[in-house]
Amino acid sequence: MAPHLQGSLPLRWYLGVAIVFAGEILLARGNVLVGTYFTAIMWTGYILLVDGLLAAREGRSPIASRKGEFALLLGISIVSWYVFEGANLLLGNWSYVNLPEGTAARWLGYAWAYATISPAILITAAFIESLIDGRLRGRRAFKIGPRTERAFFFAGFLLFVIVLVFPSPWLAPLPWISVLLWFEGMNDRLGVGSFARMFREGDYGLFVSLLVSGAVCGILWESWNFWALAKWHYHVPYLGGVKIFEMPVLGYFGFPPFALECWLMYRFFRFLTPLGLTTDALGRPWDVSLPGGTA
Repeated sequence: MAPHLQGSLPLRWYLGVAIVFAGEILLARGNVLVGTYFTAIMWTGYILLVDGLLAAREGRSPIASRKGEFALLLGISIVSWYVFEGANLLLGNWSYVNLPEGTAARWLGYAWAYATISPAILITAAFIESLIDGRLRGRRAFKIGPRTERAFFFAGFLLFVIVLVFPSPWLAPLPWISVLLWFEGMNDRLGVGSFARMFREGDYGLFVSLLVSGAVCGILWESWNFWALAKWHYHVPYLGGVKIFEMPVLGYFGFPPFALECWLMYRFFRFLTPLGLTTDALGRPWDVSLPGGTA
């Protein structure tokens, strides 16, 4: 069923659709520049069109309503992804091919592509949550206490240390598991945004929306990567040959929790910036419970 739109589609929706279609057409025609930056181009168009849909549906959107927060999200997305790139330097679970030869062109591609990761996931989640329309709020609370959150933090931290001390391609899932536990426990302690807090308030909307967003974005990532000229290949020692596009099939189970991590890391790194906190990029309020924090 098509989503009900409250208003007209903004110009950026048409621009996003145009970018996506132009990218597909130019790639099919063998345009090397588009092929080199294909995934970044497609995600740019996708973010614009989904943000436009969200604006037409709710009368507001992350880009138009919170331009400053969205700009910060772009930078935080780059920083967040480098956590996983750093782990991959040790594990070697993926590598890039057909990158631009020039240093400036190559780093432009890195920055552009990495900057789209968290915005794509969070805007998709916001749109999905608008479709849920509050049906997962006000539910029965699920209590996750301080001891459990401390256990999450220390377990996640320990698993990440294991990756650093004993790097092996066989440890491919550990960075993703460890970051989720680590930041969930840390965010809850700092009061900067955690799923445990949402569960304690009976709010499951964003959690479910992020899981769905991760699955949707994961399929799009891998399909666009498959056709791109500059792309990544995976090197996973178990079921590595059983693939959908370039991704080994087991890897698709990692996209939903990765979406949770993107939100947790965004909230944490945004908290560390020196700028004041009002609402985040998705319009959610800040309620920093740490003594001296900004409410």
